[in-house]
Amino acid sequence: MTNIILCGGNGTRLWPISRTLLPKQFVKLFSNKSLFQLTVERNSKICNSQFIVSNSEQYFLALDQLEELNKTNNKYLLEPIGRNTAPAIALACMELDYDELVLVTPSDHLIKNEIEYSKVLEIAKELAQKNNLVTFGITPKFAETGFGYIESENSYDVKAFHEKPNFETATKYLEAGNYYWNSGMFMFKAGVFLDELKKYSLEIFDNCTKALNNASKDGIVRIKHEDMINIPEDSIDYAVMEKSNLVKVVPSNINWSDVGSFDALYEELPQNENGNTLNDKHISIDSKNNLVYGNEKVIAT
Repeated sequence: MTNIILCGGNGTRLWPISRTLLPKQFVKLFSNKSLFQLTVERNSKICNSQFIVSNSEQYFLALDQLEELNKTNNKYLLEPIGRNTAPAIALACMELDYDELVLVTPSDHLIKNEIEYSKVLEIAKELAQKNNLVTFGITPKFAETGFGYIESENSYDVKAFHEKPNFETATKYLEAGNYYWNSGMFMFKAGVFLDELKKYSLEIFDNCTKALNNASKDGIVRIKHEDMINIPEDSIDYAVMEKSNLVKVVPSNINWSDVGSFDALYEELPQNENGNTLNDKHISIDSKNNLVYGNEKVIAT
């Protein structure tokens, strides 16, 4: 199995920790490791290779951080501009064998229950071997309005995808018990995904094929700017998952976070008895419940 790691995001909601030249997936937020490094470590237990899809600036960050992990034998595909997840995944899949199983993951998610995660991957693997497109539905902890939802029926069958709801609708989803947060993680055979993309989003398929034929390949696949511009911008959900009849969802209670906001970051960082995040340079005087983030300078609250 190949782990396709999507590195293109900018993590703008975590600015100024996350910046254009050092987006959140490469910031060493947890135990002196980045979310990207944690993703690679977690998934290399089940995948035997990594395929990094990123832009040119982030390529060097990925390269350096993979060297720190002693993982140097990786594939790279560099996009001059982002066209969302459907083209990124399609271009990577076109470089793989038809029957190669791929685990598609963003590079900036945190998963803390790795025992449960490996069980969920095994279920997904069985479903993907049978030519299904598998998505992972996160068991919701609260009525979150910032995520899309997947409605399931009969264990792994998908009834519908739902856009980000308002609070009232999200509360109903939570109470129903068969709605899951859309994690943006997938597993399928490379060729099965491309067949479905061709069926439902032919323009993306054709332009990705052209772009790849024109790409320079010197161990790294570099897509030309003018070819990338011609690929329609679309997410894998819109382009394929919401239209295909082959989609399955695996409910995943894996202690997952997309660390997409300062609130989410605060929840994941270790805290002291006053609810302040732990920091060697922090002096606290009667202060509670603070996210304290810094490196060398002393911070007093």
